[in-house]
Amino acid sequence: MKFWLVGVCVGLVLAGQSPGDTFALDQERYLDKCKGAWVGQMIGVCFGDIYEFKSNGKTVEGPLEPWKPERIRGAIGQDDCYVEMTFLKTLETHGLNPTYEQAGADFAATQFPLWHANRVGRDNVRRGIMPPLSGHFEHNRHADDIDFQIEADLFGILCPGMPQESNRLGNIFGHIMNYGDGVYGGLFVAGMYTEAYFEDNDVEKVVRAGLACIPAESLYYKCIADVIEWHKEHPGDWLAAWNKIEEKWQDDVDCAPGDPFNIDAKLNGAYIVMGLLYGGGDLAKTLEIAVRCGQDNDCNPSNAAGVLCCMKGFSALDPHWTDGFAAIEDTRFDHTGYSFKTLIPACRKLTEAIIRQAGGEVKDGVYLINRQEPKAPEPLEQWTDQMKILSVPIMPAEMAAWNPAWRLAACGTDMQPGIHRKFQRDNVLLLHPVNRETPAVITAELAVPSAKKPVLEMEVTSDPKGDFVLKVFVNDSLAVEKRIASHGKWQTVTVDLSKYAGQTVPVRIENHANGWEFEAAYVSTVRIAGAG
Repeated sequence: MKFWLVGVCVGLVLAGQSPGDTFALDQERYLDKCKGAWVGQMIGVCFGDIYEFKSNGKTVEGPLEPWKPERIRGAIGQDDCYVEMTFLKTLETHGLNPTYEQAGADFAATQFPLWHANRVGRDNVRRGIMPPLSGHFEHNRHADDIDFQIEADLFGILCPGMPQESNRLGNIFGHIMNYGDGVYGGLFVAGMYTEAYFEDNDVEKVVRAGLACIPAESLYYKCIADVIEWHKEHPGDWLAAWNKIEEKWQDDVDCAPGDPFNIDAKLNGAYIVMGLLYGGGDLAKTLEIAVRCGQDNDCNPSNAAGVLCCMKGFSALDPHWTDGFAAIEDTRFDHTGYSFKTLIPACRKLTEAIIRQAGGEVKDGVYLINRQEPKAPEPLEQWTDQMKILSVPIMPAEMAAWNPAWRLAACGTDMQPGIHRKFQRDNVLLLHPVNRETPAVITAELAVPSAKKPVLEMEVTSDPKGDFVLKVFVNDSLAVEKRIASHGKWQTVTVDLSKYAGQTVPVRIENHANGWEFEAAYVSTVRIAGAG
């Protein structure tokens, strides 16, 4: 009854108002919706994690695993949660207006596992390539990937009715790892949350509010607009809309060309919207549709359920979904200092500061919010020549950062080739064979010193779960052929260069498959040594 009365009172206050007016939001209602937003994300990611990337370019068929309350415990270790909390900590530490450098440095200091745009963005900052360049497609082939989209919920959660504020914060943090459509996906998701605080039932209105936060010229906007239109054309047939999405937007212009796997932000954003629109305000249906669409189908239901549960508020959720929550609310999320009991007060404190900074007030348990019109960022940052870069598994800038003497001649796309922090070392180059028959290859023209015993020294290791065959050619002659099965322990491989002393010779290093299981080669250093 208490929350029903609050909802009625707030509804009466808001009647007839529009952006630009002052909106009243009861603090208790804010906290209920904030709690719903976080719990929705947690439910969504745990509901979908068993299906993640197991259905690419096709729908998930058959019955889905029934929800059990204890499954929510899995959210404690999910990057959908702990990355957002890194951003939260930055805002607590540096205030509401952090610089690119402050946000980037905090992200670079993290030690948790990351993938795709997040991983490359963090590695870029560690090498001194600061945001926004760390997320730019010239330095990050994953610039249009989903990464910021799955962790931007925070900025909408902190900014009820203030999409310009969520966009401002999103542009700071989103450019650490993404650019263009990759950033727009995050601004879109955050924008939906800003509206969800003032809309309990109309899902399409919330989706359109998020869409208004990004440029209409962007491919991301056009993709989501198509989904809204196709939902109107086929309101009772989500599969018809899904097929249209696949036909128009599953274009294989992504970080893994030639593979049905697709982590592109706008495609997965379309699946978020599919869940929301076809779910019609029902949590179970929203989760089911977002999962059945495939691809990143733990992150997509996490975003969709987070938005929907923010609309509804935690108190409105069926105990079927939340009964397991009390058992973990004192447990810290991995890699963070936050438990659920400390997370919500931290959000409340920052939200109140943002309200005041935006010209509103906090008075007598009520938030008086200056409602903002969504405003898309300018100028348009659209990546239009993706295949020029995406056709190369490791970008020249990455190779130069690893060792400027070496060039990439061939490489596959499995296991995220490029520079990694791996096995207690920074600046490790990961290579992977193109296929079972074709090796990964790097080449260099090396000046061999006039030393008594010049040698080429390489520090290499294999993946803990696999091995590979290393071949080294000097002056087009095979100098070393060796199976590497050191499983994460570094070993030194040497090549005698005595007969080339005083010459400049071509050197080629090849990573060959040996059974096609975790065939990555990790190369820490390659150098010439020897007595003078």
